[in-house]
Amino acid sequence: MSHIEGEAFLASPFLLSNPSMMGNKLWLWFQQGGIVMYPILLCSIIAFAVFLERLFAYRRGRLLPREFVNNILNPPKDLKEIERVCSIYETPLAKIVLAGAKRARYGYEEALRVMESTGVHEISTLARELRVLSTIGNVAPMLGFLGTVLGMIRAFSTIAKVGPGRPELIASGISEALITTAAGLIVGIPSILAYNFLKNRLDKISSEMEEIALEFLDRFTED
Repeated sequence: MSHIEGEAFLASPFLLSNPSMMGNKLWLWFQQGGIVMYPILLCSIIAFAVFLERLFAYRRGRLLPREFVNNILNPPKDLKEIERVCSIYETPLAKIVLAGAKRARYGYEEALRVMESTGVHEISTLARELRVLSTIGNVAPMLGFLGTVLGMIRAFSTIAKVGPGRPELIASGISEALITTAAGLIVGIPSILAYNFLKNRLDKISSEMEEIALEFLDRFTED
């Protein structure tokens, strides 16, 4: 079987129906990429873990529990009762509401200022892990380009040593360069997409939290 025929065979439906053969091919592909493939693999694992964790953390039911929202939109005038309700849920919204309730006796503007400050802090805390996805989305392609440079250096070093008469040796370095570039993009592109997806979800939830907090303050401070 020639090299071209072998590649066609590996890309055939037979390969897709044989996970063990696909795994062997992927492992061979990984090894051909060189040492840079290891940090790229680590980036992919971290990105996937962060995505799943933040996807769970940004559930609307977790950040905006319906029962809690109903309670604070019909707020008792007793601060102790509000503290009790907020202590049960301990969500970012609960912390924002509690901060505003405690300062409401100093006037609407003061309560609003404290709620805004608390909201910025809480949202910043929620978004902290997202920076990991953003960083990986930028770093993974750069690692791939580093592998490209190393692979090309290896290819030209081989040419300098053995001359152009050994194409299989030269192809090894070029293959390493192309594989690492592809691997970096395969990790980087989904990481950026995951970041944007989660960021949009967080922005939407943040807007809802702001609306609920303002409505609470209006009702709590009304005569």
